[in-house]
Amino acid sequence: MRFLEETYNEIRKQVGSSFPIGIKLNSADFQKGGFTEDESMEVLRRMSETGMDLIEISGGNYENPIMMGADVKETTIKREAYFIDYAKKAQKVISTPIVVTGGFRTQKGMEEAITNGEIDMVGVARPFALVPDLANKAFTGGYETVHTKPIRTGIKLLDKSASLLEIGWYEQQLARIGKSKSPNPHHNVWISLIQSLIGNGRSVFLKRRA
Repeated sequence: MRFLEETYNEIRKQVGSSFPIGIKLNSADFQKGGFTEDESMEVLRRMSETGMDLIEISGGNYENPIMMGADVKETTIKREAYFIDYAKKAQKVISTPIVVTGGFRTQKGMEEAITNGEIDMVGVARPFALVPDLANKAFTGGYETVHTKPIRTGIKLLDKSASLLEIGWYEQQLARIGKSKSPNPHHNVWISLIQSLIGNGRSVFLKRRA
């Protein structure tokens, strides 16, 4: 919390009072002895008091990446947003606008979260890798939810690292966009794995940030 506070104060000093500053913060890291929800709320309260303009809520870590859809309850998947319950609690202790990232897939789910006052802003990650103009389509009513099959090989030993398979697969979608190509939601998982191995070697199976 001290690190965040001092970092924020220095950024504010450099950019002035009118420049918006936001932060992305875990609701919890789901590790024994790790960052708890109560501690997270304490940090949220302090960041709000310092003058943070926007707080984005996520959660998990890269061994238990709930943001990648791992170990998510069926009820949560249907509701789409992974951290809505936490956001509701946060709204009782801070006045800073709250963003939730993780799980949103349909335009209806995004709109309902805003309309119901559960959050102030929707954060979207993976869908943008498949629909780069998602925001424009949502505003014009032309967005259609992209449904992708689970990115799995069918081999248990490999699929234990499912979140890493997904990171590589989505990285390759972003690489296509960077080369002015359209995303390929039907990109074969085996081809994706081979491409990752060629590009990264054995490190593709090591836990890392995207």
